[in-house]
Amino acid sequence: MAQVGLLEDNSRIAKLCATILQYAGHQVFVYEHPQACLDALLPTPVSRSNKQVKVVPGSPPVDVLILDLHLPDITGLDVLRSLSSHPTTQSLPLICCTAATTAEISKAHSIAPNACFIEKPFTYQDLVSAVASVLGLPNG
Repeated sequence: MAQVGLLEDNSRIAKLCATILQYAGHQVFVYEHPQACLDALLPTPVSRSNKQVKVVPGSPPVDVLILDLHLPDITGLDVLRSLSSHPTTQSLPLICCTAATTAEISKAHSIAPNACFIEKPFTYQDLVSAVASVLGLPNG
């Protein structure tokens, strides 16, 4: 079905989400750290000479990204800012699966207004339905 990126610092929750999504027929890429996620999703500069740097265009390797807002080193809000500000990823469907406060969710929504939010704890159906919804897939 879809290629799903997952950025969750809690390994048990990441494994649970990956298992649920794989059972629903999706291919899941788990990013264990925010920087690994950004490195995978944002184009990298390639040096063409000693003075010029060209950004390699392309599309993200995933159809949707599910992320937690509470992450180590780089916050989920910073990840949202980076993805929302880059032309390659600004239209990437996002699902925030989080236990964040109402204020944090409001701030995230102001950064990524089209993002979907799922509150922890969530159900199997919550997660599968959110992916189907943001991708326009049948909800099964």
